[in-house]
Order: sequence, then structure tokens, then C-alpha cells
Amino acid sequence: MTASVRPVPALLGLPVVTGATAGACVVALAALGAAGHGGFATEPAGALALAVAAVAAAVAASRLARSGHRAAGRLATGLAASLLAYLGLAVLAVATVAAGHRWAGPAVAAWNSAWIPPLALLQLTASAAVRTGTVTPKAHRYVGLVLGTAALVNALLTTATEPFDGLPTIAGESWRTALAPVGAAVTLLSVAALLLLPVTLWRAALGSHHTVRARLGVAAAATTAAPLTVVFCLLLAVARAPGDVEPSLGSVAFLVALSAAAVFAVACAVTAARGATEPRRVGAVVRATGLAAAALLVVGAGTLVAAPGSSLGPTSVALVVSALTVVAGGGAWAGTGRLAALLTAAPAGPAVAPVTPRGGAEGTAAGDAPPHPGTPDAAGTTSAAGTAGVVETPGRDGAAVTAAPDVTGAVVHAPESAGARVSAGSVPASVGGLTAREREVLAALAEGASNAGIAAQLVVSERTVDAHLRAIFVKLDLTPGGDTNRRVRAARIWLEHARQPR
Repeated sequence: MTASVRPVPALLGLPVVTGATAGACVVALAALGAAGHGGFATEPAGALALAVAAVAAAVAASRLARSGHRAAGRLATGLAASLLAYLGLAVLAVATVAAGHRWAGPAVAAWNSAWIPPLALLQLTASAAVRTGTVTPKAHRYVGLVLGTAALVNALLTTATEPFDGLPTIAGESWRTALAPVGAAVTLLSVAALLLLPVTLWRAALGSHHTVRARLGVAAAATTAAPLTVVFCLLLAVARAPGDVEPSLGSVAFLVALSAAAVFAVACAVTAARGATEPRRVGAVVRATGLAAAALLVVGAGTLVAAPGSSLGPTSVALVVSALTVVAGGGAWAGTGRLAALLTAAPAGPAVAPVTPRGGAEGTAAGDAPPHPGTPDAAGTTSAAGTAGVVETPGRDGAAVTAAPDVTGAVVHAPESAGARVSAGSVPASVGGLTAREREVLAALAEGASNAGIAAQLVVSERTVDAHLRAIFVKLDLTPGGDTNRRVRAARIWLEHARQPR
């Protein structure tokens, strides 16, 4: 039984409003550029890229809201607004500089920091798309706080000496930084903040199984786009010196890269929220992320070896770059292919819960008998992380069929409608006297989520998940021992009740 979700009316017209506002900003920048003002800030390629990204974020916001992921929808709305703000501040900064207005300095400083909020919001949107809890995660608060502080500090401590006069943002000599140590500390914290969600989600994905693993993997790839964008920005600085690349070209390239990262992230958010875990889609997402990282490696190394001060001749440079391209590109293609296969692999037979060092909720150290030591998991290898032992196989009509082995080795099937998951809300409240949160934990467990995967989706700590699982086992009268451990038996109970007619 699925619950109908009302769309948020305020978001239905968001793409139209966003498109109109972005279009007006692009026209204004084009007019200022035609009048000879603004330098790279008025370049059509960068302005159009930001406008397209803002519209894409607005479309994603409305789709996420319609699918019931309201937190992700709100964050996608914020992403669209931040991209529009970047465009609007560009118009304001160019216009005030051209007019010699006294507010030109603050306007340029605000514009110079407006690229930071989109990085945070594109990560938060993708992360929220796979979460089912209503509480804001601590990781989200940390990312928002640190990157918000970074934007404010950057606006207050950096001043353009010659804004828009042939020295764009990637040229370090065009900006003066006050209290440099403070700025450096905030920069390091920002880098750590941008790595937090990718590390958390990749860990949760690789520790889970089946559709949960694929959804978390798509979200993890989306959050990886933000640190890759920062790396690209740093490579542009390298390209400026010693690479001697034209600054205007590099700055426009950064605007396009930021826009592409935003579009990629919201597309992944919609995909993950809908539970679209087809191997082709997951493979495309993972490969795009890996190839982007490989391309950055090639560009960075190529810039260094081709620098004016390099002792290598043109032929040697071409050979080095070609070899690096083959090695990095081939490695990324093969590695991401294997990762995509791991994220979408379906087991050939019933999977079972493995033995892990911790007791009770995680494994069998407290008394659960190891069901079948060395049994391969969904990836075809011996599992090393806690799982519910649930597998998914295609049904006769193409719909997903969720299955878990019972204590005798039989498999219990619970068919799902195409493209839909059986939610915690479909489990009767009377099952073992479980609380609402415990039913959510049990539902995620039966989908194949590890403790880290459950924590990532429900916005709780792994210690809390472990405590919930122990309580579930007690309420369901699942004592240690038997042919399968308690995680598998709990999943079987969930599936049996989930498939009963309401």
C-alpha cells in the first residue's frame, strides 16, 4: 500500500519563475558586455551555463517535492536560488563598477563569494534525496555552517584591486587578502566539509546491498561533484601560473564546471529519490564521476609539464600527456565499471547475514550462529559488513521481488510494484509492538542496508541503529542461535507482514 503525496503548490511554478529571472540576468549581462563592461563576468557561455543550472535545479526541486522528498526539494530550491543570486550579483557588481558607485567594492566582494553556497547546496540536495528521517543530520549542519562561514569570510577578507579589468578571479594577483591565516584556516575547514558527505555516503553504500547500495552510491557520486569542482578551480590557478593560460578563459571554464556539477547533482538526486537503480543509470553516474576525476588529473599534470619553464619539448610533452591520458582514462573506465557492477549486482542465490566482530545487532559474536560461513554476498564476494540477507530478483511481470531466506533456507518473496519500494509505513503497527522508528529501521534492514546505510537514510548514528536493532530482536523474540542470524530472521518477518493484504 502506498500513500499518496500531495505536491507542494509553491514549487510547481518554480521552474518558470527561475527561467524568467535567469533570462533577465543573462540579457542584462549581455547588454553590459556589449557596452564594454564586466570582462569575463559578462561572457555569454558562463552566464548561460549558470542560467541553465538554475532552471535544472528548479525542475528537480518540483520533482523531488512531488515524489514526497520535501527536504531535498527545499534544498534544490535553495540551490536554484543561489545560482540566481550568483547571476544577479554579477549584474550588480558589473553595473556598480561601470558606474563608479561607492557600493562597487562590497558588490564585487559579494559576487566573488557567491560560488561557495551552490557547492554546499548541491551536496545537501543529493544527500537529502536518500534520507527518510525528518531530523536535519549533523553532517548537513556542519557542511552548511562551515561553507556559509567560508562565503562570509571570503567576502569580508578579500578585496579586488582591479575588478573586471583583465584580471579575473583565478588570477591571484588581482585580489588582496586581509588576515591571511584566518582565511587559510577557513579554507581547510571548507575542504574537510566538502569531503564529509562523499566519504559518509560511499561508506554507507559499499556496506549495504542491492537497491539500497545503488541509491546511496548515486547520491555519493553526486556529492563528489563538489570537491571535484574545487579541484578544478585549483587547477585553473595552476594553469594561470606556471601554465600561462588566459585567465578569462579559465574563469569562464570554472563557471561552466560549477554549473555542470549542479546539474549533475540534481539529476542524481532525482534518480536516487525515485529509487531508479538500473545498472545503466548507475553505471553512467559512476563513470561520469570517475572520468571527470581522471580528466582533472590529466589536465593538472599536462599543465605542469607544458609550462613555459619546463625542459620538455613539444614532442615530449605530447607523449607524456598522451600516455597519462591512456593510463588515467583507461584506469578510470575499468575501475568505475567494476564499481558500478558492485553497486548494482544481484546475488545468484539467497544471501545471508555475515559474522562481524560486534555482537547482537551486528553479527553473531553474542550468540548468533554463523549461518553459512563464506557465503557470497550481492557482489559475489564474501561479505564483510552487516546485511539483512535480502535479495532482489525480477518477477514475472518485471517488477522487483524482494526475498530473504528463513531459518530453513527457504526464501520468502514480497513483490513490489514497478518502480516502488515497500515502505515502513506498510508494516502494521502491531508487528511485535515495534515503534515507528523501529519499523523504519526494520524496513531499511530488509532492503539490504547495513548499519551505516540505515544510519545514512534515517539520519541517526550507527550506535543508535545498533540499539534499535537490539530492541527489535527482543520484541520479535529473536534469540541468538539457529541456522541463520537474527538480521535475516527479522527481515523475513518484515517481508511476511509487508506482503499481507491490507
